[in-house]
Amino acid sequence: MRQHAIPQNVLDVEFKLFTKFTLKEFTYLAIGVGFGGLMVYLVVSDIMPAILGIPICIVSSIIGIVLGLVPINGQDADKFIQSYITAINNPTQRTWLNKQMKEARTKPLLKPTKDGQLINKDQKENTKKIIGGGLDTITTEKADEKTEDNLDILQTAPQQTTQIDPTKLIITDENLANYQFSTKGLENLPGNINCWLCTKDFKPIPNVVAYLRDSNGKILYASKTGPNGYFLTNKEWEPGTYTIDFQHPQYEFPSVEIIMNKINNRLPIKINAL
Repeated sequence: MRQHAIPQNVLDVEFKLFTKFTLKEFTYLAIGVGFGGLMVYLVVSDIMPAILGIPICIVSSIIGIVLGLVPINGQDADKFIQSYITAINNPTQRTWLNKQMKEARTKPLLKPTKDGQLINKDQKENTKKIIGGGLDTITTEKADEKTEDNLDILQTAPQQTTQIDPTKLIITDENLANYQFSTKGLENLPGNINCWLCTKDFKPIPNVVAYLRDSNGKILYASKTGPNGYFLTNKEWEPGTYTIDFQHPQYEFPSVEIIMNKINNRLPIKINAL
């Protein structure tokens, strides 16, 4: 005995107004043909000239019949037209990122110059050339005299010992410029508390978990550094005292205390591993 076919989508059944015409098909036919009949009536009554009414009647009737009865590519004509307009206005073309585009979207890698400044890795270092002179312009005698003077100053000056805790770094508006750096791609960061974590050889350290806390020790923001070692908060924080703690299985970092009085300090702070 042949098994009866079971419909897969029971809800996809439109109401049949009469015979095989659905309510939507009947509406298209009624509007198209009815408007065409109205044009014929106006022409017969000499209200509208035939040269204008007959073409409108034909076009209106054809549109109503096509929308109501003629399928296009296996679907209703109205759905086909709707899909066609959507495809034109919203193309499905996708652009794949190549290696060069990915590198352009990531934060720039940095390298140190001979002067101790940080610049973009792709940027060429500008070396100053001295014209008409060299290191030999200073005679050996003058160099020896300067060395002896410096030794005398060091011997006579009182020796002061200042103990600096390497595990804690305090950054204020006065010494902020000593830790920040500027390079292409970091001029318009959305946040005003940003860090760049690196080794002593200026190599970025990824996968460092960073916690931003307020003066009471409450965690305000937490994130992990990316492949280029950046910790970006992406938010404007109000002036105050903040602490940043870092965790990494291999490297240790100082606890950074930031005393911020200005909001517009957006350049990253360079933090070296201990």
